[in-house]
Amino acid sequence: MIRGEQPASWQSGCRFFRVKVVNSELGLQRLFLLQIWYTLLSTELTSSGRICHASPSRGLRGGLTIAESSIFWDTLLQLIEEGKVVPIAGQDLLTIADPAGPKLLYAYLAEHLAQYVGVSSDNLPLGGELNEVACRFLAKGNQVEDIYPALKAVAAKAEVLPIPEPLLHLADIKPLQLFVSTTFDSFLTRALNQQRFGGTAKTRVCAFSPTEVEDLPSDLKSLSSPLVYHLLGKVSATPAYAVTQEDVVEFFHSLQSETHQPPLLFDELQRRSLLILGSRFSGWLPRFFMRMAKRQRLSAGGKSDYVVDAEVSNDLNQVLFLESFSKATKIYRSGGVVEFVRELHQRWIERHPDDPGQAATALPSAAMPPEGEPGSVFLSYSSGDAAVAEKIKTALEAAGVDVFFDREQLQPGDDWEAKLRRSIHQCSLFLPIISQQTLTPDRRFFRVEWNLALDEAQKASFAAEEAFLLPVVIDDTRIDHPAIPAKFSATQWKSLPGGQPTPDFISRVQQLYRKYQKARATAP
Repeated sequence: MIRGEQPASWQSGCRFFRVKVVNSELGLQRLFLLQIWYTLLSTELTSSGRICHASPSRGLRGGLTIAESSIFWDTLLQLIEEGKVVPIAGQDLLTIADPAGPKLLYAYLAEHLAQYVGVSSDNLPLGGELNEVACRFLAKGNQVEDIYPALKAVAAKAEVLPIPEPLLHLADIKPLQLFVSTTFDSFLTRALNQQRFGGTAKTRVCAFSPTEVEDLPSDLKSLSSPLVYHLLGKVSATPAYAVTQEDVVEFFHSLQSETHQPPLLFDELQRRSLLILGSRFSGWLPRFFMRMAKRQRLSAGGKSDYVVDAEVSNDLNQVLFLESFSKATKIYRSGGVVEFVRELHQRWIERHPDDPGQAATALPSAAMPPEGEPGSVFLSYSSGDAAVAEKIKTALEAAGVDVFFDREQLQPGDDWEAKLRRSIHQCSLFLPIISQQTLTPDRRFFRVEWNLALDEAQKASFAAEEAFLLPVVIDDTRIDHPAIPAKFSATQWKSLPGGQPTPDFISRVQQLYRKYQKARATAP
């Protein structure tokens, strides 16, 4: 039962109701204070001087915003210097050049995705472009599972775009070692590799999804390289990353679960100050995320978090809530997130003019090994067949198949072997390329991959439709040659003369890949 009463007082255009909710069965009473804002009334009150709208130079309650004070910047920079800040990097940092003017990456991807899947790209809502394209795609009777490989194919073409300047600025600030990304692209990782390691891939990458919980490494403090954690997943041909609003709900539902929440990540988020940058979280999501990260009531005090996000600073209800219940949270309201990062970078350089990190000349002693996406197709090849492997990879990815392809052919070490074993264990299909190059008696690294795959194949089903091994012969090499594992010749194999992928081959790989992904998506 709900009883409401309206007091006589009015405050700044707000009408306050005191509502008592009585649960007669449990005998409990909860008291809620509801604030109902009237947008039509706001105009009248503004003209009569009874309400003051916030502006970039004034705080919500009429004072100077904390963002304009030197205390704000000095405190934030000191926390960064002490390694106590975790940037939460969102989509508003992904600015790209466009003939029509600067554009956000997600808007760019949405337009190209709409063209790719055959829907209109007119009047896409700011900040929700990809969700809208997905909705229009579903409205035509399509399956939601098809939007993810389509977006992956579109996003792959965007990898040639220059790295957004705000990400390069953040990468220059070397004490920032742990980054949480709320986007699915690789631009932040590329920025860190470029600015800190001369372009060599050394940044570690982790990703969360509701079906694959990946946590931070236990030795995080001893790592010499930065780490990017994709909180809402990393681009894939499967629903392992957030595209739609429903995806975001599922990710947050999993993140707050005791069985799915990555504990080491949230230990770090609880311990350090969050610097939320252009995430475009709206409604309850910003408050809910900060509450999850804090692991206690927002009103309990403790560390300061920093919010630089138009979705929050332009939402009066959000600001009032944080001012009332999370007083340590600092909301930047003096400009956009791009301008904020530019000023942060400038102030950092002024404080650290001799920081060698600004030069981006450091070269790593050893590159971190790559790692395949869960459920990807593992493409194994001899270095002499790299061009053919690249051709096969391109054809499969164009068909929506996620491919693990090691361009560097790195030699094994302790970390390499562990990652390689894990990549093969979690791949959907192992595709070894067979040629004269693989008959050499020399010790070659592709044989390590073969042996690991043969071990994994022992656990796989014997049914043809559940194939794990799919050897590909690209020249006149006999599949039963003594240098080729007997298990390869005993399985279904494909002949691709000259390494040219055929429609039949692409269809077979698609069939096996999609079957694996569907089984994985429905697994408990």
